[in-house]
Amino acid sequence: MARNRAERELREMSSLVRAIADDAGRLARQHVALVRAELREGLGPAPTALAAVGAGIGLAAAGGMLGALMMVHGLHRATRLPLWGCYGLVGGAMAAAGYGLAASGARRAASVRIMPRETISALREDISWLKDQIAGPDSPA
Repeated sequence: MARNRAERELREMSSLVRAIADDAGRLARQHVALVRAELREGLGPAPTALAAVGAGIGLAAAGGMLGALMMVHGLHRATRLPLWGCYGLVGGAMAAAGYGLAASGARRAASVRIMPRETISALREDISWLKDQIAGPDSPA
């Protein structure tokens, strides 16, 4: 009689453990899906931000290399300022424009969310639930 009761309790215990393991596996799969969705959502503005930063850097470099010579010599001819002064003025203007574009892209990049906050919150809740399941209903809180 006692042996039958012990076997029945063992079967019940193993079915409970199996159910908890199945639930934990299902939760893990759901969390992976949630992380993927959050990363896709959080990284949405990243391409436009990176494009703006790249455009700013590219424009600053191309403008600095190609347009600077033309503008320096045009400024020198029109104003008769010393050539070194013309280089300084044109270089400063190009650097300011490049800095403005790069700063604009950096502000856009700051809005990109990489940390999956909802997933972390859900994981904390699930870990708490799993601890409660493992501890059992009779254990003290």
